[in-house]
Amino acid sequence: MRAHTLLILALAAAPLPALAQNQVPANRSQQTVEGINRSIESGAATRGIQQQNRFETNQLQGQIQRQQVAPPPAPVPIIVPHR
Repeated sequence: MRAHTLLILALAAAPLPALAQNQVPANRSQQTVEGINRSIESGAATRGIQQQNRFETNQLQGQIQRQQVAPPPAPVPIIVPHR
């Protein structure tokens, strides 16, 4: 769970390809659009992490509930034959 989260964060924080880094936005509107795009991408990564965490939490809660509802079966007695 933690490794998955760290991987997504690392990918989200990764630098853009070299060609895109060398290009300077031509004007303020282009800078605004690029800022909005980065914001959308960051939000999508965050939502992905949150969704994965919710899924894993729900899985764990389901396991706990199943364990509480059905207690483990009683141990089977060991019968040793007489010699």
